[in-house]
Amino acid sequence: MINGGYLVVDELENHFNAQISASLIRLFYDPKINVNGGTLIFSTHYPLLLDQIDRLDCIYLLQNKDLISASRLDQILSRKDIKKSDIFISGYLDGTAPDYLPYRNLVRALIFHNSDRKIQPDKIEAKMVDQFI
Repeated sequence: MINGGYLVVDELENHFNAQISASLIRLFYDPKINVNGGTLIFSTHYPLLLDQIDRLDCIYLLQNKDLISASRLDQILSRKDIKKSDIFISGYLDGTAPDYLPYRNLVRALIFHNSDRKIQPDKIEAKMVDQFI
């Protein structure tokens, strides 16, 4: 192709390991390699890959707040001094990280189920749950 082109990969981390995925992203940033301005479009559930991307205006974020919405990261986040992966993992932005309480309740239910019901669900101590989290 004379002028760029597009490579679209759904869930990049499922097709390549993390290091190969990061290297592929960097190839598209390198003007010596990507001389025709090709574009990589990918989705991921692996937030650490986002740390490979310098700009915020080319990252679209899906958030689940009552309804699922898509927004450019630069319109949601004004700070550039935080690692993008930390933003997603920490739950700094609403609707990007799993809700802790339902997860904790699921772990409690699994402990109760796997304990042959010797322990009442409301008697399961936090330290028992925390060892699985």
